[in-house]
Amino acid sequence: MAPSPDSPLENPRILLLAGIVFLACILAASFLLSGASSTAPASCPAASSHEPVFVDPVEKLRQVRDPAYTQQIFSEAVAYEPLLATPGTQVHMGFYSAKGNHGSLLRLLDTVNEGPAARENPPNRAIWAMGINGYYPYPSWERMMNEHWYERAFPVNGSVLIFGESYRDPYPVTFEQADAIWAGYSERFAMMAEPVAKATGKPVKIWCFVGGAKANRIFYTIELPALKKLEEKGLVEIYFAKSQDAEWNNMADWIKGSANTPAPAA
Repeated sequence: MAPSPDSPLENPRILLLAGIVFLACILAASFLLSGASSTAPASCPAASSHEPVFVDPVEKLRQVRDPAYTQQIFSEAVAYEPLLATPGTQVHMGFYSAKGNHGSLLRLLDTVNEGPAARENPPNRAIWAMGINGYYPYPSWERMMNEHWYERAFPVNGSVLIFGESYRDPYPVTFEQADAIWAGYSERFAMMAEPVAKATGKPVKIWCFVGGAKANRIFYTIELPALKKLEEKGLVEIYFAKSQDAEWNNMADWIKGSANTPAPAA
């Protein structure tokens, strides 16, 4: 059978049009493939080098000693976890000092935030000075870490060593200033129990892993005095772990009340 006059094999214009369309498809596919291979997804940003932030210690001390800094940290915490300001939520705050107690506190945080207590009605939530858990730090904490106060307190020949890199610090820092800055932050965090308790309508439960802590460190000199003031107002309940294995929901593992504060290490 002979092909009809409208058959693509017999009509040059149709053959030409088909060729153009085919070529356009090839070019479009090539463009899309090259674009996909050269552009990283938005969720995978390119790695950037860490650059420390050099802040005047005098200005930083003024900031962390301002009572308004407490409200700033509280706002950051609530932005991560609105339940911290929801009526009825039982909030727990953790403190630690001395070797070996850091891991114990993190275990307590995870037990409260990821265990059955988190699903109770009303729920329980636990926080500490770094953030709402071990993974999501407050922006204020991140800024403190990026300012590298203790590293800057030990310059060598006028330079400070941070992550293996040498930097010239435009604002020299003494160890006493670094200690005072972190003490100020710690006090502001401890005082954060007040807006938390007022927002939830429940006293905040304070869990302290401080076995082996010395009397001259931040917990005994700064944090505990602040917590005692809130205890007197009925805004917090303070508990001291008898050992690093203490479980938050086993009262036999704890000593209650600042009147029974364990003696610091010699």
